[in-house]
Amino acid sequence: MIIIENLPIQPEAGVPAYEYICDKCHQSFSLHISYAQYGHVAAACPHCGSEKVTRRIGKVRVSRSDDSRMQQFTDLADERKMEDIDKNPTEIGRMMRQMRQESGAEMGEEFDEVVDRLEHGQTSADLENDLPDSE
Repeated sequence: MIIIENLPIQPEAGVPAYEYICDKCHQSFSLHISYAQYGHVAAACPHCGSEKVTRRIGKVRVSRSDDSRMQQFTDLADERKMEDIDKNPTEIGRMMRQMRQESGAEMGEEFDEVVDRLEHGQTSADLENDLPDSE
């Protein structure tokens, strides 16, 4: 077993970084080792030298195509489900926010205001009544 004690490890191209937190000093650190070395290398905290460390699992990002991202909104084509959602402004606001995030489009402040109001329970009728007259 290879023991790494307070030695700075330079990341190599293609070598994953494993995230740890020290159980003794509570500092976070990264360990850059190959897949083959993982499990055979004892991780030691570079701050205090302790080998009592816990592996942290970071966020995982999954890349998807535009089609697969938008596929989750197929319920919009189902009239029965849309009738139910139309009665729930909070759900409409949540769905609108999610669609904007998935599309990556910038919709502007007015869109954000409408979504915020829907998420707080205002109905579409409430929103229409608050619109300025176009006369």
